[in-house]
Amino acid sequence: MAFMRHVDVIVGLGSGGGEGIRIEGFKIGFSIEKSDSPDLNTSTIKVYNLSPETSSQISVANNHIQLRAGYRDESIRAIFFGTVLCGRRYRSGNDFVTELQVQDGRASVMEGHVSVSFAKDVDASTVVQAFLDAISLPHRGLENVPNGERYPYGFAHIGMASDGLRKVLNRFGLTYTIQNEMLFILKPGQEAERTGLRLTPSTGLLTIPQPVSDKTGVAHFPAEAPNAWQFSTLLFPELVPGAACKLESSSFTGEVKIYKTIYEGDNWDGNFKIDIEAEAL
Repeated sequence: MAFMRHVDVIVGLGSGGGEGIRIEGFKIGFSIEKSDSPDLNTSTIKVYNLSPETSSQISVANNHIQLRAGYRDESIRAIFFGTVLCGRRYRSGNDFVTELQVQDGRASVMEGHVSVSFAKDVDASTVVQAFLDAISLPHRGLENVPNGERYPYGFAHIGMASDGLRKVLNRFGLTYTIQNEMLFILKPGQEAERTGLRLTPSTGLLTIPQPVSDKTGVAHFPAEAPNAWQFSTLLFPELVPGAACKLESSSFTGEVKIYKTIYEGDNWDGNFKIDIEAEAL
C-alpha cells in the first residue's frame, strides 16, 4: 500500500480564485506547518522547471492555492488551502525553482476589518457571529459560546475581526483555529473532529511515539510530559491540528488529539510524511 506518490497544485488567479491553473507532472515539494492556535498555518511550496510565464502567473500575491497529495494506489486529497503571500523564481543547480509562501485563510482574515458597536445587553453569540461574518470562512463550534451570556454595557470593536473574535472567545475560555479554510471554535481539550484513523506500525505509523520534552525550565533539564507525544506517520490529510486519532504502539496506546503538525515531502524522492505532536485524551 501507499507506494505511488502524487502531488499537484491548483492555482486560482487573483483574490477571487478564478481562472485556475493545474500544475502536475513536475517535481513539487512542500513543507507545511500547522498548529491549533489562532495563528495562520503556513506552507512553502516549490515547483521545479516551470516556464517563466507560468511561474510569473502563479507567484502573484493573493492567488488562491490548493495543494493536493497522496498515493495513487490509495487516495489523493487536499492537504493545504491558502493564499499566496509572495513568490519567487530562482536557479538551484540545473533547476529553476518557483517558490511560493502561502498562508491558510490569509485573504479572509486580512480582509475582515470591522467597525461595530452593539447596544447594552447584547448576546455574546451575536457579537461572535458578526466577527465570523466579517471573516467569511465556513465555521463550526458557534454552539460552544455559552447561551445567555451578555455584555451589559454593550460591545464595540474597530480593527481586525479576528482580534475581536479572539477577545470575545477568551472571555469564555474558548479559542479558535483555522484549518484548510475552515474556522473551528473550540473548548480547551476539545477535538475538532474524529478521523477514525487507527495508527499502528502496519497502518502508517512510522516511528515509535515518544514523550514530548519541555526544555524551557530555568535549569534547562528536560522534563518529560507523559500527556504529550511526538511521532511520524505516512501522509494522511485527515491528520490536522484539532483532529483525534488512535495510536497503538509499544510505548503508548490510546486516543490522542493533535495540536501541531509538520508535513514534508515531494513527489519524486525524500520525505513524504507528517511529524506530529499530540496530547492524550
